[in-house]
Amino acid sequence: MMKRIIVLLAGLLCVACCWANAEGELTARDLNSTDAFAFSLERVLHLTPPDDAKYNNYFVQQGCCTDGTYAYTILENQKIGKGSIWKLDMKDWSVVDMKYNLPIDHGNDITYNPVLDQLIVVHNKPNYTFISFVDPDTLKHVAAKELPYRMYAISYEPTRDQYVVGISGTFHFAILDSNFETLAYYEGVDTGFTKQNIDSDENYIYFSQWKGGAKGNVVMVYDWEGNFVTQIRVKGYQEIESLLHVGDEWYIAFYSDRASHIYKATLEYDSKKAYQSTLSQ
Repeated sequence: MMKRIIVLLAGLLCVACCWANAEGELTARDLNSTDAFAFSLERVLHLTPPDDAKYNNYFVQQGCCTDGTYAYTILENQKIGKGSIWKLDMKDWSVVDMKYNLPIDHGNDITYNPVLDQLIVVHNKPNYTFISFVDPDTLKHVAAKELPYRMYAISYEPTRDQYVVGISGTFHFAILDSNFETLAYYEGVDTGFTKQNIDSDENYIYFSQWKGGAKGNVVMVYDWEGNFVTQIRVKGYQEIESLLHVGDEWYIAFYSDRASHIYKATLEYDSKKAYQSTLSQ
């Protein structure tokens, strides 16, 4: 009898381990409107400016993006309203290059367009209607452009050759073509959270949002037709700033204690389904 119990327990443990491994292997293709999801976190980088009076006020984490090889992250100097962009090798998260004193204002979000081979930054406050183009090789500011929207975030999706921009003061968003002409405008769910950045892939658009306290962070997921799909609870309580992905690998940047904290994020099923109730609060 004891041997049977041991065998049974071993079998249950094996099933549990397989289920746990399956959880860790979830991708964006597994997202749906029925199940609850969460991101677990493992820190890969703690990023601070150099100990130099000229640069040490560039510490407020803002937008991030990737070209598939490098990550580009904005650290803002809120005393002068300018930004720095750090180029990071995603193999080991080493700093490849950095540029300071960029005229990108708050620099709330950034995306990469491989067709243009340009980084595109949403200024947000105080110049809400402006985007800037930055050379990813030199990190030099190339040009600025004004759009007919007050924006807080942007993402470019290459398979669609389209942008999505978040509209400041609302939870709404617009889909733009490659020339920044409007294709569609959608109303989003008002969560009451603070809106941060946008990431996207061929199927979904991901809006990072922060509440603080026990409610922490959430990623709101929509399809490209403007339909809400699900929300992803983020298992971390620092202020989420930016979400990015390379293939099926996710990374999230947070701001805390005058520094950037970048984590590898693993998509899982979430047992805390009650967290979905934030949508109705």
